[in-house]
Amino acid sequence: MVLAEKRYYWIQLKEGFFKQKEIKKLRKIAGGDTYTVIYLKMLLAAVKQGNKLFFEGVEDTFPEELALELDEDPENVKVTLSFLERQGLIRVMGEDEFLLLQCEEMVGSESESAARVRRYREKKALQSNTGVTPLLQSGNTDIDKDIEKDTEKEKEKDICPELNSGSKEPPIITLPLNTGAEHLIFQRDIDAFAELYPAVDILQAMRGMKGWLMTNPTKRKTKRGIGRFINSWLAREQDKGGKVVGNNARNMTTEQYAESIRGWNE
Repeated sequence: MVLAEKRYYWIQLKEGFFKQKEIKKLRKIAGGDTYTVIYLKMLLAAVKQGNKLFFEGVEDTFPEELALELDEDPENVKVTLSFLERQGLIRVMGEDEFLLLQCEEMVGSESESAARVRRYREKKALQSNTGVTPLLQSGNTDIDKDIEKDTEKEKEKDICPELNSGSKEPPIITLPLNTGAEHLIFQRDIDAFAELYPAVDILQAMRGMKGWLMTNPTKRKTKRGIGRFINSWLAREQDKGGKVVGNNARNMTTEQYAESIRGWNE
């Protein structure tokens, strides 16, 4: 019996991947870069499965099982899945089958033998370059360094477009971090959260978060952890039907207030 030849798979990001409105919107959410990485890891996981992800029942829910597979936080995976579904980037095919709609156009593959041939040709090309004069080699090195510098500049522009746009948009509210710095929340963040958590008064919830962080300075979050804190808070309010504590805190007893914020410092 002849064994099937092994194949290697990868995803090919188009030049405009990070310029897509959906991806821009995802990255502008607090913690958005983490969600973008989760989306890319989902695409990689789906390439060998017909562009699909499957729920096998190892965990109680698909987000929990996917988080286990991707080595990511379940709450972050849940937020990412919710966003992708709202933006039409993932389709539920059944109770245990999920199709990533962008995956097909991004998949590349080659056989093991083709990979060997490619590596051989690359090695030969590298060896043939040793016959080039030292002066020309030096020139090539300088060109490569210039290209690397330009590439890094482009990466910086792509990773932090708000730092290069000259935008002076004032934040709507700030949340204190454990370093003493402030995490800025802009109107675009409020709008994005409102779409993800439609039952919640986002601005009022943000005020509640700020008040809680100010009165619990030892439990303030890191720069990396503030996104998870925000989404956990909003997800909890969404599950409660959007009853934001800030609206009713004045009428609560101390015991009622303590019960309402139980788990927020996790």
